[in-house]
Amino acid sequence: MDNTNSMGNAVELYFVDTLNRETTAGVRRPKGIAIASGVGSRTIAHEVLHDCGLEDIYIADDQGNPLLELVAEQSIPADWGGGYYNPWVLQHGLIKRLVMRSFLTSQEDAGTDLPSGDVRGWHHGPGGGGTSLILGPAKVGQSSIVKTPGSH
Repeated sequence: MDNTNSMGNAVELYFVDTLNRETTAGVRRPKGIAIASGVGSRTIAHEVLHDCGLEDIYIADDQGNPLLELVAEQSIPADWGGGYYNPWVLQHGLIKRLVMRSFLTSQEDAGTDLPSGDVRGWHHGPGGGGTSLILGPAKVGQSSIVKTPGSH
C-alpha cells in the first residue's frame, strides 16, 4: 500500500521474474505487492486480500501436524456450505479450498474459495507472520475485509 503516489491510497503490484530463488509466488510489503512471473491469478488475489486485512491459514501446525478434525458448524460459523457437511470431510480438506491458504506444493490445487467469515485453522494470529502458529478462528473471510486496501 503506497499512499504517497498521485492516486492517494493505492495498491501497487510489481511483477518480477523470481522471488526468493523461485520458492515464493508472491509477497506483500508496505510499499507494494511483488508477484513472480508464471504464477496465476490466485496468487494475485491472495496477496491483494492480504492488503485488505485477511491472514494466511494453514492445514498443519509448525511441526506438520494436520488438522484432522471433522468439519463442523462451530469451525466455520459464517458457513458457506448451507449447513450440510459430508461426514467424511476433514477441516484440513476444507482449508485446502480457501484462497488464503498458504504453503502450497506444486502437486496441490490452489484453493479459490472466499468464505463469508472466519474459519478454524492454524494461523499466526494478531502478531502476524513472525509469530508461532495458533489454532483458532482465522480471519480469511469476507467479514474481515477492510474496504480500503492497506488501511488496516
